[in-house]
Amino acid sequence: MGWGGPGSGRVLSNAADICSTISASSSPAVLKDAVKFSAITAGEGVSLALTDRKQVFVWGACAIGASGGKENISDSSPMLLDSLPPIAQVAAGEFHFAAVDNTGLVHTWGLNVDGALGRSSDQLNALPAPIKPLPPIRKVALGDGFMMALSNDGRLYAWGANSAGQLGIGHLKTVVSPEPLGLSAAVESIAIGSTHVLAVTKGGKVYAWGSNNHGQIGSSNVSYSTKPLAIPFPESITAVSAGMHFSLALSKSGKVYAWGWNGFGQLGLNDLKARNTPTLIPQLSGVRAISAGEMHSVAIGKDHLLGWGNNSSGQIGLADTKQLIPNNFLIIS
Repeated sequence: MGWGGPGSGRVLSNAADICSTISASSSPAVLKDAVKFSAITAGEGVSLALTDRKQVFVWGACAIGASGGKENISDSSPMLLDSLPPIAQVAAGEFHFAAVDNTGLVHTWGLNVDGALGRSSDQLNALPAPIKPLPPIRKVALGDGFMMALSNDGRLYAWGANSAGQLGIGHLKTVVSPEPLGLSAAVESIAIGSTHVLAVTKGGKVYAWGSNNHGQIGSSNVSYSTKPLAIPFPESITAVSAGMHFSLALSKSGKVYAWGWNGFGQLGLNDLKARNTPTLIPQLSGVRAISAGEMHSVAIGKDHLLGWGNNSSGQIGLADTKQLIPNNFLIIS
């Protein structure tokens, strides 16, 4: 099911311009195609989904490059990207996209501005193709014009735009092919915002780098960092998620911490003040999963889905336009 802005699965008028401003939906719309999905990811107006047969489908609106070379895509009807091999993970950005196949090879497509695809391509709409050389990869994540890949043995590789040090490799130069990060700890998971990155180690510690103009990497001393900085927490962290300029962390005990930009209440702290250190969201406990959108946040509790932050497109259901505290908007049966 999907709700909110473009790419959420709503049916548009046949006459609608795919790049025009269109009405949003605060109620879930069901994708009626007879395909069983096992994973899904949302980009900027584009959605990618992985089926139980390891095939990739795409739908959405106004996404140059999303179709992988095909003429167009539908907002509500998933289209198969048949040029890809069996896939294990997918990631969607605004104009660039990636998938990790069953062998750990990373495939990218879309626009290649600032080396975002990690491979040589002058095409405006580059077709899916693998990146080499990289060790076997288990996850790839996308930011604004850059990507990061996490290898099977917990190492990180980065490429693309780097104006705020978001690649974490010690400088501000654009990188057109994958380069390793000098992080000694083995990484378990990563999350990418617009121009900042979060990483959780296998020991439950969190590192961050990139832009810090709103405190999103958890420091009050720098405006950006080109190398990973450790963020202190009072307990072990199991997952992180990054919004445009803010960050979320989920603890082993089911608590949620938030920090960074808070212009729409996306930190869930009942105000609009930014934070430069992780702050506990008092209303949340027993949380199983978190996810940060551009300017809104969602969390899965024991049997319900909660949302807070920007709701201008109905992305957190029936709630205030600026929802300052977690709002229960969907019961999970």
